[in-house]
Amino acid sequence: FETARAALGDRLRVLHQANLGGSGGFSRAMIETLDRDRSEHVLLLDDDVVAEPEGIARAVAFSRHATRPTVVGGHMFSMHERSVLHAFSEVVRPWQFRWAPAAPSVHDHDLGRWNLRSTPWMHRRIHADYTGWWMCLIPTTVLRDIGLSMPFFIKWDDAEFGLRAGAAGYPTVSLPGAAVWHVPWTDKDDSVDWQAYFHARNRLVAALLHSRYERGGRLVRESLAISVKHLLAMQYSAAALRLKAVEDVLAGPGGLHASLPARLGEVRALRAVHVDAQVSPDADDFVPVRPGRPRRREADTGRPVSRLATVRAAASGILHQSRQVPSSATDRPERELASVDAGWWTLATLDSALVATADGTGLAWMRRDRSVAATGFADAVRAHRELLLRWRELSAEYRDAAPSLAGEVSWRRTLGLDARDGST
Repeated sequence: FETARAALGDRLRVLHQANLGGSGGFSRAMIETLDRDRSEHVLLLDDDVVAEPEGIARAVAFSRHATRPTVVGGHMFSMHERSVLHAFSEVVRPWQFRWAPAAPSVHDHDLGRWNLRSTPWMHRRIHADYTGWWMCLIPTTVLRDIGLSMPFFIKWDDAEFGLRAGAAGYPTVSLPGAAVWHVPWTDKDDSVDWQAYFHARNRLVAALLHSRYERGGRLVRESLAISVKHLLAMQYSAAALRLKAVEDVLAGPGGLHASLPARLGEVRALRAVHVDAQVSPDADDFVPVRPGRPRRREADTGRPVSRLATVRAAASGILHQSRQVPSSATDRPERELASVDAGWWTLATLDSALVATADGTGLAWMRRDRSVAATGFADAVRAHRELLLRWRELSAEYRDAAPSLAGEVSWRRTLGLDARDGST
């Protein structure tokens, strides 16, 4: 730090801010850039990336030569496998309203095995709806026109911003030759840990703002299906967080800014009461797996590859949920599973299991609870039914509130900044 401070002199400013998540940090960077009025762009980078200065220079050069203001992003390479291009270009599939690689690009393309010359889809222009904020260069003219980030804390802030920019006529380009190295999301448990709340809430809010389909297309049904899968898989904490997410969406947009300072603590506390959220780094902290010959239903099953197979797996899991939980399940785990083997289709057939986290640093003892599962299912159906019935009303409410939610005035109030010079 001392070396950097000496080299940068008065260009280095250190800002102290409460943990308001990625959207809070990125919005602060946007405001600081607008207040200083010395740069044409703001560059957003995750704090856990390895960036190449040459890639940043290329993004700036491309943006300056664009015929209209353009959001320019870089690709994501895997931090663990440096030649693997984890994400090239991203879109939001409108009917499901979820992230996906922009066709014909694919996730996890290994340039060590198939280089540029032998990868035909890299030789064409590929559309992007948004670019991940692991590396994103945004012109200040775009910020002045459409506002800052939505107050999402984390998840979906980048996708929502890209959709909002596109609707205002500002395209997004995922630029070949610009990239960072980042831990890929496939190596994280963020769909079942505390981040499950933000995944669910922010996806629903973004859809209410931008979905072109009546009642969000397939989104509400898919959201309910995800909650049911968590319940079948004994991931009761994730199901509880998703329920809170839907209920908070139903409460309207008024609490989004106000909840930023406290919501993380509330979400962690809600999750902590469930046994599946209690992770230990040492397998010796748990009683050993029950010995004995495995029963047929304990055989490994692969991911369902068809709709019929998915329905069969779900029916089998629901049938198993209706049975009494044997006392042995609370005494000892039936099996120990790596994260990659712990799909809902496998966990739904068990009464208890030791399951490793995605990064392999800990284990959680999942135990089936009929009462929790039944209550969780009824609550999920109730909340999603209300969401479906109120979709039009909520969509209008969130769209009316959007300019204020992303506006400088609201963000300055949340960040505790003076409206004139950005000082605390």
